[in-house]
Amino acid sequence: MEFNFDLRRLLLLAVLLGGFASLGGFTAPSVGSDDFHQPARVQKAWSYCVILFLVGAASSTIVEHSVGYMDPTNLRPAYIVLGVLLMIGSIFWLKSLKQSVESSVNQPEPGLLDYGLLKIDLRTPAEEPGLKVRA
Repeated sequence: MEFNFDLRRLLLLAVLLGGFASLGGFTAPSVGSDDFHQPARVQKAWSYCVILFLVGAASSTIVEHSVGYMDPTNLRPAYIVLGVLLMIGSIFWLKSLKQSVESSVNQPEPGLLDYGLLKIDLRTPAEEPGLKVRA
């Protein structure tokens, strides 16, 4: 296995990393202080997502691998497929991680439905049956 730092491959690597940055891949999800997620575990999972994407991007762009002596076989297509699968997996994992952390941070109180201007309170006292609507 060897690395080929051709200008075209480096530009493709830069485009992939820029796309990952534009999707918010290099910003860690913020964990609230009263959240049930542990910040260290979220940071660890986020760092694994970033490493997975970086390895996939490098595998699909700059890795060159030929095997055999007489008629060498190039394994570059396999590395491209592997790199694309790693990048797709890391993006899905990162999006689900951010969605899970941010949904638990922005979650309203139980029994309170928040629709922007309309807030519906399902937590009514026992003497007032029904639901109460606050605007």
